[in-house]
Amino acid sequence: MKPYTKRKKFIMPFSGDELDHAETQRATEQLEIFIKQDNAKCLCLYKGSIAINGNGNLSLVHPSKLIGKKINDPGPIFLGLSNNIPLFSVSLVEPDEIKEDLIFEDLRKASKFLSPQEMSVAGRAKSLLDWHLNNRFCSKCGQMTQPSSGGIKRECNSCSSEHFPRVNPVVIMLIISNNKVLLGRGKGWPEGAMSALAGFISPGETIEEAVKRETYEEVGIKIKNAQYVFSQPWPWPSQLMIGMVCEADNEDLNINTDEIEEAKWFTKDQVKAVYDNSGDHFLKLPKFTIAHHLLRNWIES
Repeated sequence: MKPYTKRKKFIMPFSGDELDHAETQRATEQLEIFIKQDNAKCLCLYKGSIAINGNGNLSLVHPSKLIGKKINDPGPIFLGLSNNIPLFSVSLVEPDEIKEDLIFEDLRKASKFLSPQEMSVAGRAKSLLDWHLNNRFCSKCGQMTQPSSGGIKRECNSCSSEHFPRVNPVVIMLIISNNKVLLGRGKGWPEGAMSALAGFISPGETIEEAVKRETYEEVGIKIKNAQYVFSQPWPWPSQLMIGMVCEADNEDLNINTDEIEEAKWFTKDQVKAVYDNSGDHFLKLPKFTIAHHLLRNWIES
C-alpha cells in the first residue's frame, strides 16, 4: 500500500486551537494575577454541557462573575493562554448561577455550529473537569485530594502523592482491500449504522500491534501495512483517537458478536455516494467524528 495522503487545509474537530497551556506559569501567585486581569475569560459548564450565546459561539464571562457562586470541585481551572488572554473554566452547581442568560448545550450538539478551535477549548475544559469529578480521592491511600497548579493535577496531603489527568489512547482504523473498506456496527447502535473499527491500546502494545489485535479479535482477519493518518482528542471522557489505515490479507470475515453486531465490506463508490447524498445513508457519522474524516480522506485520496 502506498503512503497515505492526507487532506490539505483540514482542521480536525476538537483540535486546532493553539492554546498555550502555560505549564511554567501555574504558581498560585501567577494564577491570581491571571484571574484578575481585565481580559481574563471563563467558560462555564453545567452537568457536562457548555455555555453558548445566541450567536452560537462559546459564551465566556469574566471570572469576577463567579465570586460567591456555587461551583463544583475543583473551582476555576486554568485552561491556558489564548493570544495572551487567560482562559479558565468552571462547573456550575446550578445553571442559573451566572446571570448572563447563558444557554447550556451538549457538546455533541454544539459541534454543529462551533468552530474546531472552539470545540478544542470546550473539549479540554470538559475533559479536565470530568477528570476532577471522578478522581477526588487518592488511589494510593484513599484520602481526599486537592486540585493543584490551576487544575492540571491533584495532590494528596496525606501521602504526598500527585495525580495527573489520564488520556486513554484508542486506535480507529480503516481496513482496506482493493477498492473496498471494512466497516462495523457496535452493540446498541441504530440499525444499519456503520463506522470504522476501533479499540483501546493495551499496556505494552504499540499502535500497530493494537490495530492488528483489535482487527483480528473483532472480525478474524489479519492486516498489514498499518499507517498513521491523523488523530483527534475525544472528550468522552478523555481519549486520544489515533486514526490509522491498513490492508487486509483477505476478505473472509469471522465476526466476534461479543465485540460488534456486524461488519461488511463497502466499495469506495458506495461510501462516496453517502457523502454526495446520492446513496444509502448507512454511515450516520456526525461530521465531528474522526471516523467521518477518515472515510472522507479515503474517498478523496
